[in-house]
Amino acid sequence: MIKLNVGNDLYLKGRIGWKGLSKDEYLKKSNYRIINGTALEDKQINWNKCGYISKSRYEESPEIMLQEKDILISKDGTLGKIGYVTNISSPSTVASGIFVMRNITPKKLDSEYLYHFLKSNIFKDFIKRMKSSGSTINHLYQRDLSQLELELPTLLTQQKIANILSTIDAKIELNNKVNKELEDMVKLMYDYWFVQFDFPNKEGKPYKSSGGNMVYNEELKREIPERWNHTTLGNCFDIFDSKRIPLSQNQRLIMEKKYPYYGAAFIVDYVKDYIFDGNYILLGEDGTVIDEYGYPIIQYATGKFWVNNHAHVLKGKNGFDENSLYLMLKNVKIIGAVTGAVQLKINQENLKAILVCKPQFSILKKFNLFIEPMFRKMTTNKNENKQLSKLRDWLLPMLMNGQVSIE
Repeated sequence: MIKLNVGNDLYLKGRIGWKGLSKDEYLKKSNYRIINGTALEDKQINWNKCGYISKSRYEESPEIMLQEKDILISKDGTLGKIGYVTNISSPSTVASGIFVMRNITPKKLDSEYLYHFLKSNIFKDFIKRMKSSGSTINHLYQRDLSQLELELPTLLTQQKIANILSTIDAKIELNNKVNKELEDMVKLMYDYWFVQFDFPNKEGKPYKSSGGNMVYNEELKREIPERWNHTTLGNCFDIFDSKRIPLSQNQRLIMEKKYPYYGAAFIVDYVKDYIFDGNYILLGEDGTVIDEYGYPIIQYATGKFWVNNHAHVLKGKNGFDENSLYLMLKNVKIIGAVTGAVQLKINQENLKAILVCKPQFSILKKFNLFIEPMFRKMTTNKNENKQLSKLRDWLLPMLMNGQVSIE
């Protein structure tokens, strides 16, 4: 076994405190990217969740200019989230809440192996021992992380272990890519049928483009297809009470983690029990509940899960199943349902009162049947990813500590 010390044998840097960025220094677009904790998603960096900064702000911190195969570690909030930097398309750096770790001993350490080590329970247990509690949030200090020591097998064994785990990661990534393409496809179909009104007519031709009758709707203030009408969002879904999980964060850390736990429309943890089972739409109730264009931030949830009181839980009705409801909400602005001067919050009654176009039932039913296989495939891929993640997480520590050997 070879021993390496993070502080002595690896490159470890973070953003210097006084060089932290204020909110107004983030730009809508530039050639320079900045990565924060929310962009660290499993192995990949979600570049769509990264921000933009000026050239001068990027160049003032050369020590954290990112390179291929850098590993990013969150040090604030959710400690120990890991990202692996690949496919850098523009100059990139990190925000104050992230460490940059770089392998500078490639003859002793494989970078992929290092990434998987940092995803293992070995590293998670190290964080639990070393984390320091501030007044409001947990924080991982560089001096603590520098104490971490790695006991390494031979470089060849590291590469074999990394290859097994990376193969699983690659399949998970492929499933995510397929799901992204399927979701883009169903969104395009929804736009084609219910925004442009070019659903197939009786002859299979696009309705509006082929001269289908359009009538002006006074309530919606626009033309809609003949025999279509208007309705309210409240007539398209049932809304269920969400709940606050009756456990503290420290209690959740030591419990069995089996079911997803959602906050404001995003998974924030995993818990022992569940309160919902099936297909639902989750819509954030407070916090960042709408994007910059006024559309709701929503998530499609399937299976068994728990939701706290920061998210609305919706179930489709009156011809709208969860699939078509999800797509409709992606196209409905809800600014009128948002209240609060400081902390934004979606008002249930205002949300239910929003007017939307009501398709002819036969058209909606036909659309539901058309997109159902694509949503089913997305669910299958998500479930497969859960099983692959469990396999990877079971194998990872066994391979790391030598309980499972590689022939």
